[in-house]
Amino acid sequence: MITQYYAAEFVNREHSIMTLPTHYLITPSPEDEAAFIEGVEKSLQAGTRLMQLKAKGYSEEAYASLAERVVVLARSYDCKVLLTGNAELVEKLGADGLHLDSKALKQCKQRPLSKRYLIAVSAHTLEGLQQGEAIGASFGVLSPVRYTKAHPDIEPIGWQGLKQIAAATTLPLYALGGVSSRDEAEAIAADAQGVAGNKGYWKD
Repeated sequence: MITQYYAAEFVNREHSIMTLPTHYLITPSPEDEAAFIEGVEKSLQAGTRLMQLKAKGYSEEAYASLAERVVVLARSYDCKVLLTGNAELVEKLGADGLHLDSKALKQCKQRPLSKRYLIAVSAHTLEGLQQGEAIGASFGVLSPVRYTKAHPDIEPIGWQGLKQIAAATTLPLYALGGVSSRDEAEAIAADAQGVAGNKGYWKD
């Protein structure tokens, strides 16, 4: 897959302009670390240029060790890597930013890193995205667009709902939840930046 770029731009940590790609890879949680690293590289080779390293169930030490390997690998492909949880780890490893899930976002009263870094926020509502705006987030991930087992109790937003929310926020948005790489065009038609997740993007 050749990475496409669309519309939204921001100043990255080297103070140059970066255009957001149309997909934001959220990695699956590793089961076998060697296979996971191989999957990361294959995904980078396929065109991923913006990635969240997700490793649910990992200890802080194990996550830091994995993140160090992923950041070094991604750098050789000019891919930006956002970590989860710890802003200090982002700075220590030279990663490109931090992804705040909806729970972390609710507890966040100010931007956890300087504007040299990317801050992504996950939200299920316009109000959540507005909180992201308030702390100076770089972009948002809105879910679920379609029904998903991850959030069975949350009513899907739908493409029309996504379009309405996109019009009400200044944040570039990625669609998540029940969507895949096949839905990029529909997401863009709904005024989103593109699609987030791993379906169709993760190569193993």
